[in-house]
Amino acid sequence: MQRRNKQFLAGIIAVFLLLSAFLTGCNTEKEQEKESKTEPSESMEFQPLDTKNKKIVAEFQGGKISEGDLNQYLNILAFLDFQVSMMLSDPSMKEQINEFKRIILKGYAAELLIAKEVKREDEFRKQAQKEMQTLEKSLKDPSMPLPDEQKPPKNLEEAIKGKGFTKAGLEEFIVRSLQRNEYFKSQLKGLEYDKVKVNHILVAYDLDPEGKKKRSDAEAKKRAEEVKKKLENNGDFKKLAKEYSDDPGSKDNGGEIEGSADQFVPEFANAVRTLPLNTISDPIKTEYGYHVVKVLERSKESMEKASDEIKQQKIQQLNQEYIDKKLKVKILLPEGDSANKKQSE
Repeated sequence: MQRRNKQFLAGIIAVFLLLSAFLTGCNTEKEQEKESKTEPSESMEFQPLDTKNKKIVAEFQGGKISEGDLNQYLNILAFLDFQVSMMLSDPSMKEQINEFKRIILKGYAAELLIAKEVKREDEFRKQAQKEMQTLEKSLKDPSMPLPDEQKPPKNLEEAIKGKGFTKAGLEEFIVRSLQRNEYFKSQLKGLEYDKVKVNHILVAYDLDPEGKKKRSDAEAKKRAEEVKKKLENNGDFKKLAKEYSDDPGSKDNGGEIEGSADQFVPEFANAVRTLPLNTISDPIKTEYGYHVVKVLERSKESMEKASDEIKQQKIQQLNQEYIDKKLKVKILLPEGDSANKKQSE
C-alpha cells in the first residue's frame, strides 16, 4: 500500500526532503549485504509503535515531545513511505534507526515552532482535507498492485485502521507539513540561484553493484587524468563520456547535465560555480569518484521562476538551515534506544 503514496507526498511533505538523503544512504549501506543474503520476506510488515508512552524524548523552545507523540509521527511516516516502513521493520538497522529518530525529532520540533509563526490554521486545514481526499482516491485505485487476495480499502478510515494513528492525527501531520512548506516557500521571494549547464565525465571508485570489482582511489584518479588529457587534445566529449563515464544518467547524453548548482554535492557545486567557461577542469573528487567537468553556461536566475524541483531543493536547504541555526532542541533519547520495539495499539 505504501508504494501508492509517493504521488500524494510530492510537494507537501517537507520532512521527506529532509529524510531522502538519509534513507538513500541507509539503502546504499545495506545493498551489498543484501546481495549475498536472502531478500527479506515481503510478508514482513511494519508493526505500529506504541503511542501511549508519556516519557519526554525532546525539549525545545516552549515545547516538549513525548515518546508516544514521536511514535505516532513514525507510524504515519511508515504508512506514507515504503522505505521508512521497511527500515523500521528491519532488526539489523538498529543503529540507523537511532539516528533516524533524532532527525525526526528535530524536524518535528521545527514543525511545531513554525506552525505557531505561520498560523492560518483554517486555510491549511482545508488544504489538508483535500490532500486526504487525494490520498483516499489513490488507496482505492484498482490499477495499483496489491498483495495477493488483498482488496483496496473502502475508505481512508479502513486503510489506517490498526496503523498506530487516527485520521485526526494524519490531518494534523499534513497541516503542519503544509505550514512548514509555506513558511520556507515565502522566503524564496527575491532569491536567485546559479543555473548551470555542464558536460562531465565521472570516474567512479566502485563499478560492480555486487562489490566484486573495485577501483581504487588512485586508479580512479589516474583514469580521470587520462580523460582530461584526451579532452585537452581535442577529444570528443560525447564519445569519451560514453566510453569512460560511470554516470548512467548522463553518459549517453554527452555527459550533459543542467539545473541548479545547489542540487550537486558541495565539491561539484563549488566547481561549476567558479570554473572558467568552456575549459576542462582538473579531476574533482567527490564521494562518487573523480569528475572531469566543462561548464558550458552559467547564469543567475530568479528562484520564483525556477522549476518545482529546484524550489523544493531550496526549501530543503532553508529547512536544514532553520534546524541547524534557529532551532534549540535537546534530544533526550537514551543511547542504544531502539525504534523497532513494535507494539500494536
